[in-house]
Amino acid sequence: MNALSSRICISAIATVAAFSIPAASWPGVAYPEIFIAARQTMPEPLEQLLLDMEPLLYQACTPTSIDEAVERAISRFSEAGGDIRSAVAAMRDAGCAIAEMNDPDMDALVTSQQSRFPVVFYGWHPSIQERDLQTYIEMRQSEVADLEARFHRSSELPNRSEMVELSPEFGLASVAYSHAVTDVANVWLYIWMSVNGSF
Repeated sequence: MNALSSRICISAIATVAAFSIPAASWPGVAYPEIFIAARQTMPEPLEQLLLDMEPLLYQACTPTSIDEAVERAISRFSEAGGDIRSAVAAMRDAGCAIAEMNDPDMDALVTSQQSRFPVVFYGWHPSIQERDLQTYIEMRQSEVADLEARFHRSSELPNRSEMVELSPEFGLASVAYSHAVTDVANVWLYIWMSVNGSF
């Protein structure tokens, strides 16, 4: 293979990789804490399973869509004698995919201030309780867009304090973090209910 062909090949690989990786994601250090907070809201049997599989949860996610990861998790859990590790890995990937929807694209702030974010669990959404995942995703996409628009309006105002936790950026990142926890919890509950039939 000549040099030109090599460059073309490398360029093609890079292009494919760019489309396979999510456009936005939280810093890697954020996911374990998001998952811990989401796990604590789960029905006891699922919480214990996720606790037993904790090292697997903290491995790097496989980039995928929410729908694909959810379907894979449900399929693995439903198979007789299915691979439980594969099912939990798919739950992890679904958690990453839904959490990424909330990413405020403030990696440095999130990395340094994450431990100071007050975590709020916003509860189980009716559409999840009715097992309507698509409605939930569409609703959350709209809410995320509204939150970002409000942030951009507030960020145009002058900061009245030097304290990071009083800045619009901290406020947006903190709220987005809690929404990420809530979204992961709701998607995980959807998977659990799809397999077990109830909460």
